[in-house]
Amino acid sequence: MGLEAPTNLQKSSLVTIFATTAIVTALCASGLWHLLKVGSPSSLIFSYLLASTFGLLLVVGVNFLARQRWLNALHQDVEILAQLAVASSDSVKESIQHDELKALSEAMSSERHRLLELGFTDHLCNVGNRRALEHWLNTCFSDPRTRAPISLLLIDIDHFKEINDVYGHKVGDQVINQFAQLIKQRVRRRDLVARLGGDEFCVLFPNTRLQVAQCLARRIRASLPAMIEIDTDSFQPLRWTGGLSVSDPFDHHYDQVLWRADEALIRAKACGRNQTRVRKAHGALGNARRVSAHEARQVEAPTSPLH
Repeated sequence: MGLEAPTNLQKSSLVTIFATTAIVTALCASGLWHLLKVGSPSSLIFSYLLASTFGLLLVVGVNFLARQRWLNALHQDVEILAQLAVASSDSVKESIQHDELKALSEAMSSERHRLLELGFTDHLCNVGNRRALEHWLNTCFSDPRTRAPISLLLIDIDHFKEINDVYGHKVGDQVINQFAQLIKQRVRRRDLVARLGGDEFCVLFPNTRLQVAQCLARRIRASLPAMIEIDTDSFQPLRWTGGLSVSDPFDHHYDQVLWRADEALIRAKACGRNQTRVRKAHGALGNARRVSAHEARQVEAPTSPLH
């Protein structure tokens, strides 16, 4: 639209020139005829002045209309450009709002995941808590048809109350934290370490038969240090008691395997502590056999080097 305006202006100017020429010619002819008839030079001069004035007014008027038309076209172009600018601005705003909403959604998702992890993490030891253990057990027991054997090892630090009584709860918390990290370093990557409360821990061995879990429990006990540092140049003997059991196809709820592991732990304490006792499942007697070569490979390297 903006490119047509100069062309229209040129056309209007040409029309003006031709019209003015025709009028001036007609007026000159009329003045000449009047001069010949009347014989007065003033009449001729008057005719020329009248023709010039009329022609000038006609040129100015036509040019004004042409320029006005061009200005209107230019105004319309400006309005279109303004509308395009507004639409582009709205599009940019919508894009910015979309990006902001996407960033906000990602931040909320990350925060939700972080809070979920906090809900499943023990604040003192940075391992799983009872809620995390129950979540994992519930997941493993959700479908009895595809249920694989799950072994549980319950652990109590021996005579932990004496450490709290002698050194205070701050040192007791340090001992619990150190013990949790030592256990965490000595299990497989797929195993779950959880603190159930106080000095009681649980190690969940997923898809692991009882015989393999016994090998893993023995390895943990053999690799732990005999002493644990509780203060500068002050050490305390590190002893713990364990109760081990495995899930059974006839178990209806994970509480049953927890109860058997707890029963084995109570028996180990009654037998003098610093040992691990095993409570087999009801249907495990017929499955008692040697660990196969495939299961022996399940006793893989721990998550970090032993110290």
